Amino acid sequence: MDRRSFLLGSGLVVVTGCVHKPTMELHHAEIRSAGPAGIGMQVFLRVNNDNSFDVQVRNVRVQTTMAGRWTLPAMSYSPNQWLPADGTTIVSAPVIIPWGLVGPLLAETAASPTIKYRVRGEADVTAIRSVGIRSNNYPVDEEGEIPRIAVLQAARTMFPFN
Repeated sequence: MDRRSFLLGSGLVVVTGCVHKPTMELHHAEIRSAGPAGIGMQVFLRVNNDNSFDVQVRNVRVQTTMAGRWTLPAMSYSPNQWLPADGTTIVSAPVIIPWGLVGPLLAETAASPTIKYRVRGEADVTAIRSVGIRSNNYPVDEEGEIPRIAVLQAARTMFPFN
């Protein structure tokens, strides 16, 4: 083994030994649209990369539960977004509230100004662009609330009611 290979291998061991998983927390959610499939909601996650190297979010798989009871269809997407070293980046995840759940959800939360939701799932990340160290199934489990009126207004754009 030559000296260069030894130094490169030793460097990789040191770098991989110091890898910190990025921390993920819920930033907020927004109602974005109403379409044939239902109400489109965008969930924004704040991802903090404390490492001294870039990290890429390759794939995200999430499932959202509304009001502790209504489980929405699972969503998978590939943002392929690089998170800069020593920084915080907002990563978004699309969610659809199917029309069949909108009425019962609004009825159940009629006495509340907000609707609570929980986002659970996994993210696949790659650390260090040049080396490509991968970590799959990084857990996401966060809770938040959205204004009930936002869901109601989106529903009214498709189904006007009093």
